[in-house]
Amino acid sequence: MMDATEHMNNAMPIQRLWIRKAALGLAYVMVWITLWHITEAFNQITGVALWVPCAGLTFALLLDYGGRALPLPLLAALFAGWPAWSGELWPYNLAASLAPLLGYLVATYILRHRPGGQRPGAWRFDDPRRVAALLGAAVLGALFAALADAPLSQAAGWSPPGLPWLEMVGRNWVGHFIGIATLTPLVLLFVAPIACRWGRGESGRLLDTVPDIESPSVGLSLLQGGLSVVLLGVLLWMSHPQWLGQPYPFMTLLLLPILTWIAATHSAQGIALTVFLYQLGIMALATQAGQPDLTFQYQMAMAVIAASGLLTGAVSQARLADIAHFRDLAEASNDLLWEFDDQGRLCDLRGHFSRTPDTFSNQLGKSWREYIIQQELDTGFAALRVALQERQRFQQVMLRIRLPGRKGPVWTRNSGLPLFDDSGEFRGYRGTTTDISDYQQAEAERQRVETLLQDYDRNLEAQVEARVVERTRMLAEVSQRNWQLANFDSLTGLPNRNLLFEHLRKSLQQARRQWRMLALLLVDLDGFKEVNDTFGHEMGDELLRQVAERLRQCIRATDTAARLGGDEFIIMLTDLEQADAAEAVARKLIARLAEPVSLSEMTATVTASVGIALYRPEWPANLDMGMALLRRADAAMYEAKRAGKNDWRFAELQGLESE
Repeated sequence: MMDATEHMNNAMPIQRLWIRKAALGLAYVMVWITLWHITEAFNQITGVALWVPCAGLTFALLLDYGGRALPLPLLAALFAGWPAWSGELWPYNLAASLAPLLGYLVATYILRHRPGGQRPGAWRFDDPRRVAALLGAAVLGALFAALADAPLSQAAGWSPPGLPWLEMVGRNWVGHFIGIATLTPLVLLFVAPIACRWGRGESGRLLDTVPDIESPSVGLSLLQGGLSVVLLGVLLWMSHPQWLGQPYPFMTLLLLPILTWIAATHSAQGIALTVFLYQLGIMALATQAGQPDLTFQYQMAMAVIAASGLLTGAVSQARLADIAHFRDLAEASNDLLWEFDDQGRLCDLRGHFSRTPDTFSNQLGKSWREYIIQQELDTGFAALRVALQERQRFQQVMLRIRLPGRKGPVWTRNSGLPLFDDSGEFRGYRGTTTDISDYQQAEAERQRVETLLQDYDRNLEAQVEARVVERTRMLAEVSQRNWQLANFDSLTGLPNRNLLFEHLRKSLQQARRQWRMLALLLVDLDGFKEVNDTFGHEMGDELLRQVAERLRQCIRATDTAARLGGDEFIIMLTDLEQADAAEAVARKLIARLAEPVSLSEMTATVTASVGIALYRPEWPANLDMGMALLRRADAAMYEAKRAGKNDWRFAELQGLESE
């Protein structure tokens, strides 16, 4: 996909690309000037100045492109204010038009280069912290613009006569903030992606902000829109209540419950559009009321609507993105992922073995006991019953069960965790089931060979010796194959969870004895799903094999590289004196995995996000500590993904020794 895009970009003449960029810049200036004149005309006709839409256009451009884009809004402001420069006060008019731009520039610079963050690049609104930072920068930029604009507007004669300076600053502050919080998301979500791709000569199709999240139904959208229209209509009708004798601007906050409902069910684009439409409705209410002394109250309502909608939508989108991430992992997993309630009834079923036409719909509501068949003595059914009775976790319990979609019983290895609600009440179990039938068949073959060896004629010593040698070789091969099946990933050849946990337990004990540090690096591929969807699962498997080989090349012979499942890998570094060694390996892994991978006649590129957890020798050296390190490394990896992917993060290790 990336090769095709580069080919398209190279095929587009450079001169034509410059023409497109110039056309985009000219269009921006024209839209800016048009919106400025429309706003000025509206304010003069109605006598109510609620917001500054051009602030949103300017803030979005500076946020996306930085200070190099400042000439465009600067030029637009000069042309828009040109008629006011003919009088004696033209220097104040010029300064009042240009001063707010500096406030926006400072705020966007802080947001783009904030400590602990990276330049935002393509802005997405599914991260509450990023949206909160955007709103904070909007408040800062609006305040700077208001403080600079108020005295200059008074000097230029733009401000209403008799309006106190502090009230004018407050109105300008909230007005600039409303313009930024309302129009900046619209521009970044709808206009900026299309304009950017069109400027590069690519397709201008609008992409989803958060992929793989199910869209709401048309009926639900119509219901929400209808309720919004009805409520706005009622507010318009009740703009002059007889028992109050004046409009009540904060009644518009009744829109917040509907806005929260919309934010919980729609994408970021739908939320931004809804906030914009609500702002237009509040403007209609303020215009119909026709009382300039209530302007600040209407502005506060608009500011609350904009901030609440964006923050609520970001929280909802983050939750939906996590759900989509779990769903994708479940679909890509070779295990069966299940969950049952406190009564033992199955309430969720996902994974590789559940992909049959009627598996999911027919299995829900059944008790887990219906899947258990008569157990042999060598199974872990007794241990499972004890764990369930005591509501404890169980791991690697071997059982014979009936898997959905399978004709006969299969051998499985099962692990589960108890689930509790916020009040501590037990509400069920969640876990995984792995099919190990191949392993059991190989073990049965080994036992059959041993039985044959015992039946040989001991009197035919020569033949027996020859056959013993042959059978011994067969046993060694079978045993080696069994050990490989049980401890190594069949696709990549890397150690699997079983061997990783054994190495981890021993390495922790050795690190404590030698008083050295140990590091766990959790590596998750970025973009692997796109490769699978684009080139097919065979190419995806080949990509995973090449990734595994690159991991081996980046570590020492004494270190361990293992595959957890899907596109997740673990690197265990032992005998470390300093944490810098783990960081160096993480950098080496990220750089190596980012190199293009040849897949047959095509090339694919993926990156990696790495979470690092360090073990210190003063901590306990047991498997529980190892699992805690894995959880912290997993959290750090997701922190790297949220920061923009293709990066690494150290895990927070405070309180780890107490887990």
